[in-house]
Amino acid sequence: MTCSPLFDLEELNISQKSDLILEPRYRANIDSVTPLSARKTFEKLDSCFLGISLNNSNFEPAKFKAIVEWISRKFSHCILLIGDSMHRITLEITRSLEPEIAVAEALKMGSSFIQENEHIFSTVERQTTFVFETCSQIKTSKDYVYFYSGLQAYFENDTKFRSSIEAFGRKYHTNPLRNLNNDLLEQHIRLSCEYFLEEFAIIACLQKRGFPVRGFPVMLYPGSIGPLLEIANGEHPDICEELKQLVIVALKFKKR
Repeated sequence: MTCSPLFDLEELNISQKSDLILEPRYRANIDSVTPLSARKTFEKLDSCFLGISLNNSNFEPAKFKAIVEWISRKFSHCILLIGDSMHRITLEITRSLEPEIAVAEALKMGSSFIQENEHIFSTVERQTTFVFETCSQIKTSKDYVYFYSGLQAYFENDTKFRSSIEAFGRKYHTNPLRNLNNDLLEQHIRLSCEYFLEEFAIIACLQKRGFPVRGFPVMLYPGSIGPLLEIANGEHPDICEELKQLVIVALKFKKR
């Protein structure tokens, strides 16, 4: 026995409507602004960048769309910064991948994120120019080499800065459920420090574009970004000027 085409179409329409009902919808809002002195002024700046972490629930399509909608009401220009090359470190730690395999997997995940989310921009009424850019692209620049070497030196020579970065890494990896031995724990902390330094160097590269007139002075992120808050609060005064001028806007979600 075969079903009539009309029955199939009606069943499909019901299924599609159910999917639409079940799909969560979110609104993005400000959670915090650092430094606090920029709370009432950061929206006067016309450019921002959004740090995008791969394989992170805060960047699932519905939440990513909510962020894009929020940005489109605030800024004229936005770089969507895909943390592809940095995600290799996460893969090395969480999946015990060899470095070369982790790099390939991370770059593939970054490309997939862009392809899977490009359609969102056709559904949002906007006056904002959005541009996807990857960390792997920025890492090939001379500016990146300059900033990364400078941050490495600062990390090695400034006890307060080094202790802060290591403390964030230790806090993240010290979990009784993981039960890491000391050697593995120290290895993971070292990789986390490398992650932070790479992240800072990439952000400094964005800031240098037109610095100090324009650049991309506002960083958006849905969650905690640890050591960067200390830098934005002026707790590491000898770090490069590009990072000291950063305004960090943490976002949160509310279901509609």
